[in-house]
Amino acid sequence: MANKGKINWRSFVSVYMAYSLIMMGVTGIVLYIAPPGRIAHWSKWTFLGFTKTEWQALHTLFSFIWIIAAVYHLIFNWKPLMNYIRRKTAGAKKIRKEFTYATLATAIVFFGTYYNIPPFGTVMDLGEYITDSWADETNEPPIPHAELQTLGEFSRTVHIPINKVVQTLRANKINVPDTSIVLEDLAAQNGITPSKIYLLLKVNKSLPDVKKNTKYGPGSGIGRKTLSEILKENDIAWEKGVEMLKKKGITVTEDDKLKNIAEENNVSPIEIIDALGLR
Repeated sequence: MANKGKINWRSFVSVYMAYSLIMMGVTGIVLYIAPPGRIAHWSKWTFLGFTKTEWQALHTLFSFIWIIAAVYHLIFNWKPLMNYIRRKTAGAKKIRKEFTYATLATAIVFFGTYYNIPPFGTVMDLGEYITDSWADETNEPPIPHAELQTLGEFSRTVHIPINKVVQTLRANKINVPDTSIVLEDLAAQNGITPSKIYLLLKVNKSLPDVKKNTKYGPGSGIGRKTLSEILKENDIAWEKGVEMLKKKGITVTEDDKLKNIAEENNVSPIEIIDALGLR
């Protein structure tokens, strides 16, 4: 009876590790299919009531705490583990075989992922395809993380006088306290998203189309696009694009993602964009 209310920490840690493993799996899948950060923050994307930032925090914290729990699990079960190893000493050959296979499997996954070899590379390519599929005209920001700009900075980004922006917003019952307010805060105070503010300005035709080169800024995800996709978006013939890059010392032998072409030429994806005259 004396131990009735006492916690069995070994059981607690084991059960907690199981729960954490489930949470790590769920959050990992959600982040695998979630939109890229620039879109998630711009459109205030949520899933099951959680933002992408919150899903990332859950995944990170449950992973860290799982590692801590695993250490305690090892401590609590150290003696049984050592006894098991001693009992298996007679079967050392089998242990060596299993150890070899486990090591080989780990190496295959590691190098297969590093060198982007199917099916490991295919899994990552699928994730990038799903991520890129979120982008469209309604949720793509004019520049990455535009929601962190003040209203005054945003007006300069989209090349329109601030007084016209303020006039249009107030005409549509958007309360604008001052032009130094951050766009993200302005949207939150009015119960809408930054993307809704941008779309509202475009619908009211007070906001001209932003120059196409603004979408190729840092953090815009251009590294995941292939060179042919970039050239097609800007009506540049393949041969002409390759020649433009060659003049800048960037050699392209076949179509590939910008990040891979950049790595092969020891440059950044942004430098490739600049070489094509798109910024």
